Amino acid sequence: MIEIIGLHKRLGGRPVLRGVNLQVREGETLVVMGPSGTGKSVLLKHIVGLFDPDAGDIVVDGVSVPVADRRGIAAVRSKIAYVFQNSALFDSMTVRGNLLMGLPAGFCRGRQGECDELVLAALGHVNLEPDVLSLFPAELSGGMQRRVAIARAIIGKRRYVLYDEPTTGLDPVNATRINRLIARVSHEVDATSIVVTHDVTSAFFLADRIVLLADGVVQAEGTPQQLRDTDNPAVRQFLDAAPAPGPA
Repeated sequence: MIEIIGLHKRLGGRPVLRGVNLQVREGETLVVMGPSGTGKSVLLKHIVGLFDPDAGDIVVDGVSVPVADRRGIAAVRSKIAYVFQNSALFDSMTVRGNLLMGLPAGFCRGRQGECDELVLAALGHVNLEPDVLSLFPAELSGGMQRRVAIARAIIGKRRYVLYDEPTTGLDPVNATRINRLIARVSHEVDATSIVVTHDVTSAFFLADRIVLLADGVVQAEGTPQQLRDTDNPAVRQFLDAAPAPGPA
């Protein structure tokens, strides 16, 4: 389980997170929804120890991330895969090279056959054919790059998968494909997923539970249906300003 406890963070002198409390339950897909620039991605970066909080705690499977030593942080990160916004593939590596970066360092030494099986299985999960393995990211469409990024995240069979704005920059058709892919992959690999998005359609399609983060605090929390039905003014303001959520 992941627990966020009283998390505060200022960036550039501006308060970004102001006492966030949150639990991520085993096996669920939690969507953190909210306007751009409200600290959603900053929250994800605290979970993997890329940011240190000004106050509060982040606990991953009983390990406090802010106070963990190098070995403790490595143990936490070994359980977490991160799909960065805009894919963040390595331009100088082929698709195969990018996928292998999702495995522990030295994992393939002496077990090439097992690595080949993992690579093909990851491609299968994201509906890509083996002939893409020799291609470079620049030779792929934006949607295909996003699928490779997801394959890299799941190849190591991590316990948690964090998605940072996975449909940003994609046209509606490819955004729908990525939403459906995330939903299917989360089930197939039995991962606990956290999806950060400002896209209402993505949020309502993917979530078991939604958290609305705005002004640095959790404004509301519940199932998609509960948020659709709520009279909470912060939720109503956000939903009314966004395109109506529908099936992805």
